[in-house]
Amino acid sequence: MTHFDALIIGYGPVGATAAGLLAQHGWRVGVVDRLPDLYPLPRAICFDGEISRIFQELGIAKHVHARSASSLGAEFVKATGERIEGFDIPPDTLGPSGWPDLCFFHQPTLERQLRDCAEATGKVTTYLSYEASEMTQTPAGVSIVATPVEGGEALTLTANYLLAADGAASPTRKHLGFAFDSLGYDRDWLVVDVLMTGAADLPKITQQICDPARRVTFVAGVGERRRWEFQLNEGETWDEMLNEAKQWDLLRPWVTPDISKIERSAVYQFHAATANHWQDKRIFLLGDAVHQTPPFLGQGMCAGMRDAANLIWKLDFVERGLASSKILETYQEERLPHALDLVDYAAEMGRMIDTLAEAQVTGDWPETLDAVYGGSRGFPHLHSGVLALGADDDSDGITGFPAPQALVNTEQGPVLLDDIIGANFAIVSAAPLPELSAAHQALLSFIGAKQIILPEAERASPSMDILLAFHQAVIIRPDRYIFGLVNATTSLEQQLDRLSIHFQS
Repeated sequence: MTHFDALIIGYGPVGATAAGLLAQHGWRVGVVDRLPDLYPLPRAICFDGEISRIFQELGIAKHVHARSASSLGAEFVKATGERIEGFDIPPDTLGPSGWPDLCFFHQPTLERQLRDCAEATGKVTTYLSYEASEMTQTPAGVSIVATPVEGGEALTLTANYLLAADGAASPTRKHLGFAFDSLGYDRDWLVVDVLMTGAADLPKITQQICDPARRVTFVAGVGERRRWEFQLNEGETWDEMLNEAKQWDLLRPWVTPDISKIERSAVYQFHAATANHWQDKRIFLLGDAVHQTPPFLGQGMCAGMRDAANLIWKLDFVERGLASSKILETYQEERLPHALDLVDYAAEMGRMIDTLAEAQVTGDWPETLDAVYGGSRGFPHLHSGVLALGADDDSDGITGFPAPQALVNTEQGPVLLDDIIGANFAIVSAAPLPELSAAHQALLSFIGAKQIILPEAERASPSMDILLAFHQAVIIRPDRYIFGLVNATTSLEQQLDRLSIHFQS
């Protein structure tokens, strides 16, 4: 019997991220995966600026970006190629996160970077080609039986907690009896990954091609990789679409075999669904095990990595005695509405592709284009949980969103703010704040919060200028979400009183 601080089932990008984050906190982690190595072909294809900050916390962001490519924009187009709506991003543009807003990557390359990062800590033990079963819980922990896929002696592994990032078919979710709630978007699509071997005049940006004859997505990926996704028309079968001759027929308007080769093809039913439960005592579900999204926003993997970042700082606070286990109940409270909003956004975008394709035939154009690239639908935020605003409060448009990240001038040169804060709470202000009470000083000391004064002259980028111009301070959580604001309406003392509710002293 081997004991760990945490067990992880599933060693894809979400499981590897969770392992790396836990190991950074000094946790001993066991990881079980049924494959002998990482999956060798691309599946997920992009990550956003928020996920870059997770890579930054892991210490691999620069290495990841060296093997990635920034997005240059995205658009919805008619069958003729005419833009309906979209946006362009100048090269080398950085977003408020301090990183590009969206990047394309090669999943096997990224997974290797994540695994190497986790295993380099010396805190991660992997059980590859092992199947997890016989899951049991006690008040003190969780145990599983890990059985070699190819046969051999089974192992009993125990841990304080179990994190299951075991995919859309999640055996853990099924074992727990949790169900998916569908948002009613189920479409069959063929995904074809192509490696360019010659020159072709292809778009430089992502396109949703709203063609009445067939809906198509085009993604200009990293390096020479390009992706096409073709929605199946009525009467077409999966077997038919997996025929290579059929695929080249579909690709012919863009590429031919003499300048490209098919690296991977698969037919999926794009789902829009979230699980009704994400936790059972000491077992937590992450990633595709609890949310499935159509790929139009490129947020499937990103959502799973947000799950990991949200959960792991809370687990660490509990294990260090800084918070009671009650804080773990905020994992689903925070992540489910966020994921649901994101999945709904992606499903609405998929429906908009259909609507715009049909409009070119009927002339019945939609009244709004909120859900398209360049539309006005906002990105999700946290509504309640470890926040100064409760579920019944109107969002101020800042609390519950990721904090912007400034580049800070230091004696050693410019440094991104997260590198100064680390995985801690922080109070960031442009000027010194009033002296705190002894109780509030004790609270900040207890949870390891940092107080950072960041005058405009020390900021090497403008990402926090407006925030600190209109507010005396911003309180940032370890996962870089904004806990609350300090301004003329709400004092620092009031916000720290709200913060203290979540922590033991």
